[in-house]
Amino acid sequence: MSSARTSGHPLADRRFDYALAYREGGEFAAAVELLGQALELAPDWAPGWTTLGEWHEASGDIAAAIDAYRRALALDTADTSGAGARLARLGAHPADGAVSQAHVAALFDDYAPRFEASLVKGLAYRGPTLLREALTNLQPGRGFRRMLDLGCGTGLAGEAFADLCERMEGVDLSPAMLAIAAGKKIYARLVPGDVLDFLGAEPSGSADLILAADVFVYLGDLAAIFREAARVLGPDGFFAFTVQHHDGEEPFLVGKDLRYAHSAAALRAWAQAAGLSAAQIKPASTRLDGGNPVPGLVVVLHQP
Repeated sequence: MSSARTSGHPLADRRFDYALAYREGGEFAAAVELLGQALELAPDWAPGWTTLGEWHEASGDIAAAIDAYRRALALDTADTSGAGARLARLGAHPADGAVSQAHVAALFDDYAPRFEASLVKGLAYRGPTLLREALTNLQPGRGFRRMLDLGCGTGLAGEAFADLCERMEGVDLSPAMLAIAAGKKIYARLVPGDVLDFLGAEPSGSADLILAADVFVYLGDLAAIFREAARVLGPDGFFAFTVQHHDGEEPFLVGKDLRYAHSAAALRAWAQAAGLSAAQIKPASTRLDGGNPVPGLVVVLHQP
């Protein structure tokens, strides 16, 4: 559910509550009608329009869903409610940049208190474990002087690599996630912000390991990130990450889960353009969705 907790209009909120009750009771037409009434009272409520789009989409009315998502995006150009990603999924918006930073930050600020329990226990998440296994298999016994953790979240990757790294630094869009990571006292520095901006501020050749565990599911075109990672890595450095995978011709696309999936061909092309060699591009699933493994890749790129 993408709706904000309140529209700012008490009567609209009451009708939305009734709409939710009808929706949960299986009375979809009544739910849509009541939400429409709420939006007549609060027409500038962008998350409400996104929710209306979701309900239209679920009922099969794609044209009405697209109209609602576009209304939400016009009202909130930062796109906190994720209307752009939903439009991209329906082919009505460019895929690159469709998953907004504001949406990701809001999503994980809200998710932070239950993130680890939900992800690790509920979805059997193992991205950091897979990355550690890949690196130790490539260079057994290798330690790292300075590791950069892109999209570090609550520090799961940091915990997995703490005994292999002399110094770890992380960046994340979500202050709430960073607060949890800071409490673990394993990072020398934590920065709130964008992954590409963070890399762009780092000195050339200053790191020997860059990690991104399930971060690129929120980013489409990775060419600039690959270039900056290659610049920041010193000789014999590694850039290791996980992605969701698709077998189509597109370099990346927005899936039903509103996350990006990348093609192996695109990853190889971006790596080659950045001067990085592919030490490993291996199929693996980092988590479950509905009890089923999500197709993915564990990728390790090497700085010669």
